[in-house]
Amino acid sequence: MTSIADLADAIRLQAVTAGATEPTVRGADWQTATVTAVGAGTVDCGTITARRLESYQNPAVGDHIVITQSGNGNWLACGRTSSTTDTEWDDYNPIWTTDANPQPSVGNGTLTGRWKRDGRTIVGWINLVAGSTTTFGSSSDWNFSLPVQAASVGTRLCHAEALAGSRLAGQFVISPSQTASKCYFPSTTTPPLVSCRSDRPFAWASGNQLRIDFLYEAAS
Repeated sequence: MTSIADLADAIRLQAVTAGATEPTVRGADWQTATVTAVGAGTVDCGTITARRLESYQNPAVGDHIVITQSGNGNWLACGRTSSTTDTEWDDYNPIWTTDANPQPSVGNGTLTGRWKRDGRTIVGWINLVAGSTTTFGSSSDWNFSLPVQAASVGTRLCHAEALAGSRLAGQFVISPSQTASKCYFPSTTTPPLVSCRSDRPFAWASGNQLRIDFLYEAAS
């Protein structure tokens, strides 16, 4: 037979359990959660759907985030928690091509790239160092792939530098929607800028370097 004391304890426990999940009782709070699905301006964390703050860009399933709830039950996703390792800058392998065959080959040289993103802002660099077995392709324009596609509006003029005993400053031009871009340097024979290729801005050889910095808006 259930005593009055047992009944009171059961009612008290039920009230505590209900209050723990009811924001009007518990009040506003925050907690960590893992993203299970991404919506338009929202993320799902299990059964919770939270609206993202403007600062929480490029959400992905598996993100470990902070969510907060108002007293009326609405959830906000504040953003990711910090990882133990700073992975803001990432390596990528730029693809070096020309507009016509034969294609260039890095050989025993090096072609490296690093990049990072902040929302839809992309920043990074490419560095080509020619080796003794590097080949430079046909006498047609060089292209270097971008880490992500550029936005469909605006043209970005970024910095490039060719090194062959002396330094020659040029431009890395990122046009709308491009996934790869070209370099341009002052011609040694005519005033305008000319596209970079095997024989421009000079005849490329072992030990020469091409350095590129870029900053542009991503397509998404």
